[in-house]
Amino acid sequence: MSDAAGFGQVMMRARLTREIGESEAKQRNALSIKRPGLMLRQGSQVTVLETLEQGQAFLVEFGHKSPDACDWLGVLYPSEIELEGANPQQAA
Repeated sequence: MSDAAGFGQVMMRARLTREIGESEAKQRNALSIKRPGLMLRQGSQVTVLETLEQGQAFLVEFGHKSPDACDWLGVLYPSEIELEGANPQQAA
């Protein structure tokens, strides 16, 4: 998968390991326009756009609608996601 965000890395997929409720999802959403009622459910798939702090955090998007749009953009931590198709050391 190519890096549509322009970070120079190949994007990875991950699954949420815990639910992020409506209030927390709104608070942690970096987008200026936030979809009302959005929750991130456990098991939902997200796209990892960038690995931060040598794997201590990940910039992710959720609800990818088009190359330029998603429903949620923010930072998640290793305790909140499980990377698909990679071992944790590959992400660092």
